[in-house]
Amino acid sequence: MFARAPELGRVKTRLARTVGDPRALCLYQWLGERVVRGLLAEPRGYDVQVACTPDGAVEAVRRWLPHTDGLFPQGDGDLGARMEHAVRRSFSLGYRASVLVGTDCAAVDHGRVTEALAALRDHDAVLGPARDGGYYLLGLSRPLAVFQGPAWSSAAVAEDTRALLRCAGARWAELATETDVDTEADLEGLRALADFPR
Repeated sequence: MFARAPELGRVKTRLARTVGDPRALCLYQWLGERVVRGLLAEPRGYDVQVACTPDGAVEAVRRWLPHTDGLFPQGDGDLGARMEHAVRRSFSLGYRASVLVGTDCAAVDHGRVTEALAALRDHDAVLGPARDGGYYLLGLSRPLAVFQGPAWSSAAVAEDTRALLRCAGARWAELATETDVDTEADLEGLRALADFPR
């Protein structure tokens, strides 16, 4: 899971434009905690590692998300370079598959990651597209050149990634399309959740 340290004014900046920095921080922390809680549901046949930024914030993220299986710094470079680093690290540690998620999608949980890992048994990749044109999940069963090229933070990320998968000759599966929380409008479907912060 990719996560930024929960710092006022540094997270959910688009959301903060309409709800303010304190509320954006509260919602960011809630989403991250919800995703981790869902990922740690038992029984699970995977580890949950958190790649955090900035690099010096490992302890701050550990205090926020204390029950994961490990934390490590994302390192330098753009988002693509940092995700590629995390995937290569995963395979170098002997994992047979690597699934990347963020803290922006409340639908990411044990069931969704289990579905992704099942797809990776007979696919090279699995993509969880987001309604904004990005993706909330990307899983790989082997290293693939899919991180250099997408226009990050644009509506073309998922389609750019599909094009890179095609160029790599990869077979991939797609999960249900979900909403990433970037703006106040994205919160609409979450307000009915019992744990939504009021």
